[in-house]
Amino acid sequence: MRQDMDRRENTQEYQFIQETIKKQPTDRRKMACRLLTIAGCGVLFGGCAAATFAGMVPVLTDREENIQQKIELADSGTMEKTEAVSEEKTVETENTVPDVQEEKSPLALYGETYKEVLKIAQESQKSLVTVCGISQDENLLDNSYMQQGDSEGLIFLETDTQFYILTYEEELENLHELQITFADGTTVSGEICKGDEDTELAVATVKKSLLDENTIEEIEVSDLTDTQSPSQSDLVIAIGSPAGDSDAVVYGMVTSVSEKLSAADTEYEVLSTDMQGSEDGSGILLDTSGNVTGMILKGSDSDGDNIHALSISQILPLVERLSNGEKSRYTGIYGKEIGQAQCRHLGIGQGLYVERTENASPAMKAGIQSGDIISKIDGNLTESMQSYYTYLQTKKAGEKITVTACAKIRAEIMWRKIIQ
Repeated sequence: MRQDMDRRENTQEYQFIQETIKKQPTDRRKMACRLLTIAGCGVLFGGCAAATFAGMVPVLTDREENIQQKIELADSGTMEKTEAVSEEKTVETENTVPDVQEEKSPLALYGETYKEVLKIAQESQKSLVTVCGISQDENLLDNSYMQQGDSEGLIFLETDTQFYILTYEEELENLHELQITFADGTTVSGEICKGDEDTELAVATVKKSLLDENTIEEIEVSDLTDTQSPSQSDLVIAIGSPAGDSDAVVYGMVTSVSEKLSAADTEYEVLSTDMQGSEDGSGILLDTSGNVTGMILKGSDSDGDNIHALSISQILPLVERLSNGEKSRYTGIYGKEIGQAQCRHLGIGQGLYVERTENASPAMKAGIQSGDIISKIDGNLTESMQSYYTYLQTKKAGEKITVTACAKIRAEIMWRKIIQ
């Protein structure tokens, strides 16, 4: 009995062993759904990847092109290699390779040139003053004196008691007062020594007692005795009011030195430049060392509006005479040097052609006329109008001189008029 019970228990405990494991039947519908789901996800992910790649291709292409352009602009085939060079090697290269100066643009060079011009001009501007004349004519509106206008002046000499200023004549005989304004703005009264009608230059003075110590210390006196006449193509700087505006600085080149300004018994060399000026312009010319080389002509009759100036080295005798208030020895001849070919034709060594003589002048009274050729003065050959003038100044007032003149040209002119 008990064995039967044990057998039954064992049979119940291991009953599962008698069960047969069968393979579950395939659900084709469910499998098809899964395959379709997987395929749809693949298509979706593939489309996103394709779109992303299509959008990134231009960006990657532009980045590659930019990298190539940078290499080309740097103009160095070793740029990529330089990045891999160690720090020590870079230092060694910088120490052994010489410095290469970067080439400057034309505008940069022009700017540096003008800065150097301003540096030269600023020191000489301390020698300039503004001269204003007050006439005796009254203004009918306010019963005040009339202002003649402003001109530049150059301080060229200092004595124990006063400063001497080279300026412009400006109808000095009608002046009631002369006002001088210095570089620091100080304005005082001045006095005229003497003026010259041919050059329209004059010399004025200012007493030191009218100026304070600070103004005197700021003044720079230009030495006119240590100057040379510039040659053609020399660089010059114009300061003052060369084009009518005050405190102007321009620079250019001397284009010609052949023009002359005729004056009584002499002539002066005119410096023609390529700098733009005006009829009312005034001021001085400087060389590249800051030395005064010319006095700008006001109302020049020369063609064009370019700046013209008188050579300082040639007007020194005139400036000295004006400073002393002296009258020049005078014959009243206006002439010019004639060429060698004309001298050979006339059979003379050198000569001066007389263009005209002033009315009632000693030369006219002596019978010298237009067309005469002056070959000698007191037996000495006349080389130029300047040498003629220099010799005259050695004579005393009223002293007689002997002038050797040839009237051949005058006779030829008269003969041509008779034939016509």
